[in-house]
Amino acid sequence: MLKKILIFVAALLVLFFITNNVIMPLYVKHADTVKVPKVIGLNFIEAKDIIENGGLEIIQGEMKYDESIPIGQIMDQNPPADETVKYGRRIYVTICGGEQLSEVPNLKGKSIRDAKFTLEQRGLKLGETVRKNTNEFPADFVVSQVIQPGSKLKKNSPIDLILSDGPTIGDLIVPNTVSKNLDEAKKIITDSKLKLGKITYQTNNELPPGQIIDQYPKSGKSANENTTVDLFVARKKVIIQQEVEEVPDGGNNDGNSDESNPPPNKKENSKENSADDNTATKDKTNKKTEQSSDKKTDQSSPTNNEDNKPKSNTPKKAEEQDGK
Repeated sequence: MLKKILIFVAALLVLFFITNNVIMPLYVKHADTVKVPKVIGLNFIEAKDIIENGGLEIIQGEMKYDESIPIGQIMDQNPPADETVKYGRRIYVTICGGEQLSEVPNLKGKSIRDAKFTLEQRGLKLGETVRKNTNEFPADFVVSQVIQPGSKLKKNSPIDLILSDGPTIGDLIVPNTVSKNLDEAKKIITDSKLKLGKITYQTNNELPPGQIIDQYPKSGKSANENTTVDLFVARKKVIIQQEVEEVPDGGNNDGNSDESNPPPNKKENSKENSADDNTATKDKTNKKTEQSSDKKTDQSSPTNNEDNKPKSNTPKKAEEQDGK
């Protein structure tokens, strides 16, 4: 019996000890409140120590970019400083990421136009380009890029590219003939062991006649001895003025034929078709003029006038007198 009493008393003492030293402190501590410390302007490590020592928990929230604020500095906090919160409350902080960076896209296999558009969408820009012959991609497509995809760069950073210059054709290189005259260009092409291709003349009043405006293939392209180089040559624009001769329906008033007044000489630069048309017009005019002249000549001839005069009325008057 005594043994049972001792066991009961010991159990009470243990229960009292646990309640007084474990349960009650936890309950009282949970019910305590604290003020949120100010951590704006501090770096994350400093803010973490202050918040955790105050019985609170720090949580990194979103990241904002501002090139005027050092990277890692606290820009904002929630709840704000000096607000009373329960013990153990989570404090969310906004970290500065410094200057905003752009991720470099993968441009391999894109045309130069698509690559430039993609870079502009990311806040980047096209840098220098280098060309090389390759059978992997057609001309003007991106073979590789100097800065690898996924890298972080500041805005407006240039991205240098290596572009395809088309497949390798041969060991020869197409020379540059632009701005040369036609004779010089022919000699340059021949000396380069290439063949002269089609020559196309284009009107260009700003360049001297015979100067090369463009060529195909472009200079620097690989070629072989069978490759032909087409040339585009400047020429002046020639303005041809044509005189239109108006011919009246009838002949001249003086009755003279147009043969005595031949039309003015045609200009040396007139086209053959225009000359033919003027000749045909002159023939028709001469015919009309000759007909008109013949009519006037007939009317003015004395013989014809006598034949056409009405006969005298004298016999008719004699007959009337006899009748009377």
